[in-house]
Amino acid sequence: MFMSIVHPGKSGSSTAPRSEPDGRQRLADRPISFGIRARMLAAVGAACVTVLALTGAVIAVQLGAIETSARLEARNLAASVAYSVAFNQDSLQAYVEGLDDLYKRDLFIVDRERRTMADIVQSELGEIYREDRGGEIEATMRDGVARGFVEISAQHPSGAKQLVVPLHDAPRPNARIVGAVVLEYTEIARQLFEAEVGTLYLVGIAGLAASLGIAVFGLRVTSRIVRGVRQLHQAVREFSRETPPPPLTPQDRDEIGELTLAFNAMSEDLQQSYRELLLETEMANEAARQVEILAYTDKLTGLANRTQYARSMAQAMAEAARYQRRLALVVVDLDRFKNVNDTLGHEAGDALLIEMAERLSRCMRESDLIARMGGDEFVLLLPEVDQPERLGVVARKLLKALSQPLRLEGQELRVTASVGISIYPEDGGDEPTLMKHADIALYQAKEDGRNGFAFYSPALNRHSIERLAFETELQRAFDQGQLQVHYQPKVLAADGRIKGVEALLRWPHPEMGAVSPAKFIPVAEETGLIVPLGRWVLEEACRQQVAWKREGRPDLVMAVNLSARQFSDEALFDDVASIVTATAIDPGNLELEITESMLMRDIERASSLLGRFKRMGLRLAVDDFGTGYSSLANLRRFPIDTLKIDRAFVRDLEGSGEDQAIAQAIITMAKSLGLNVVAEGVETLPQVDFLRDRGCDELQGFYFSKAVPAQELLALLSR
Repeated sequence: MFMSIVHPGKSGSSTAPRSEPDGRQRLADRPISFGIRARMLAAVGAACVTVLALTGAVIAVQLGAIETSARLEARNLAASVAYSVAFNQDSLQAYVEGLDDLYKRDLFIVDRERRTMADIVQSELGEIYREDRGGEIEATMRDGVARGFVEISAQHPSGAKQLVVPLHDAPRPNARIVGAVVLEYTEIARQLFEAEVGTLYLVGIAGLAASLGIAVFGLRVTSRIVRGVRQLHQAVREFSRETPPPPLTPQDRDEIGELTLAFNAMSEDLQQSYRELLLETEMANEAARQVEILAYTDKLTGLANRTQYARSMAQAMAEAARYQRRLALVVVDLDRFKNVNDTLGHEAGDALLIEMAERLSRCMRESDLIARMGGDEFVLLLPEVDQPERLGVVARKLLKALSQPLRLEGQELRVTASVGISIYPEDGGDEPTLMKHADIALYQAKEDGRNGFAFYSPALNRHSIERLAFETELQRAFDQGQLQVHYQPKVLAADGRIKGVEALLRWPHPEMGAVSPAKFIPVAEETGLIVPLGRWVLEEACRQQVAWKREGRPDLVMAVNLSARQFSDEALFDDVASIVTATAIDPGNLELEITESMLMRDIERASSLLGRFKRMGLRLAVDDFGTGYSSLANLRRFPIDTLKIDRAFVRDLEGSGEDQAIAQAIITMAKSLGLNVVAEGVETLPQVDFLRDRGCDELQGFYFSKAVPAQELLALLSR
């Protein structure tokens, strides 16, 4: 009857896997294509490569500087030789040999035809020099610009660095060029390199050391950061799979360590909240289970109640029609039960009912249903009857068992019963007809002297004639205006102020006196009179609310009950809309009350109809909640504003811990849906205190006032 409130993936003490939507994957379970470790390692590698590249660049610059210095020194020396030779061109060979003895430098001089004029290798004298494969000597003699080249020859197979400068015929810059001085500077470059090689090694080693240091430091930092992040990531994954991880240990006292501590605190808070929610859910589920049991069980005797009887009867008749079987409806009523209550008290009467229920249970088959319909009336449903004549045997067995003596309040009593029997399909094709005919048979058994049984037959229709007379009298009362609308106040639990009223129909008959609604309302429902009767009550109530408002009275919410027959009427919405328009009532001040069974009969139609009423601006309430077979899951589908706790759960609040738990559960779960809660049948101050302390919003019952005419209600408002 109630929906369980559960943690996702949990249900009470059991666990159910939560299905993932198709085509989707939880983010925490997605594979990581390029994680933080790979990114940090890539950054460290990039830093190392950068350092090595910078080191190589520095070494390259230094090598370039050595080469430049060697060429500059060679150029200066060659230019000096050319300048000196210009003063004394007649002794070129002697000058070159002397220079070689002094500086150990390999050089030679050629003329314009590239013929060797002087050379430390005398065998080369007179030879034409052709080892400048790029024509550098010819170019220098042509434009006077010094040039370098590498000579690869038999004398220098590994290559020798040569520098050529122009040779002038006079020591003047603009003198005619008559040849060229070629100086080998390989040795110069080698000496300069050897002088700087220590620096080059130092730079290279420093670069490698820096790169290695960055790599080691980066790996250590990456490892510590990734370890902490992976720890957090794994914990989050476990949490997403609803497997709370154990507390994490921070790796360092840094931001990730602080984040780890924060995650531990968050995880503990969530787990604690979940444990509390699970406990509350289990308590609510247990209360809901108790409410559901009571919804189908008579509290006093433990037998099926009227709701369970209706469900079982509908199922049994459907099966009987399908398989062409008979079923029997047996109504049992205790004779003179009222005398026991009046003489020995209600406690003795309850004990008697419990004993009678046990005796009935011992007489019947497991497949039979025994239900207490209220008071001292029991109904037995026998779903398979092969031989109707044997029902007499069953009836005698029941009467014998029920009439056995028993002791109550120290006295021995002998209680008899009367039994009425109707059979499907001979005596009726639906439950109301079968019940009516079983009742007729029951009355016949009582008229025959009680402590007996009777089968229904058309000859017993005297009762039907009386019923017809009552129906006619009810129609006449409606036509002649005998019926009246009274109003029972609903007060705020917090301060006792009247918040609204419920319109209730009363029949003050001029001869029979006040006729109970429990007697004439079912007749009106069966005959269809309830539809025009309900329309009239709704219109009278709306006009009265508007009249009070015009007189400056408090703005009360007017609650009006809709019967099952009205709710099934296709013209209901149009009737309500026309009455609201005709009376000019504020839709927000009109509340329609519907029972659970009416909602559950056709959920789709009920949801659609209530939605139309809600869009009109009306308030909607579920009446007698807890006696039907709806659930909070179903209630979510309806746009209701108010939940009314049935008086059955209020009556024994003072002495019944079970009723207290049920009332508390209904209030708590209704509040979770954001609904206003009203308790019916409040008759004592302890009931008021309990309901107010548990958060019930409004109270209604004889403790405050019975239903009274409109004028008497004004006196209540003025208190």
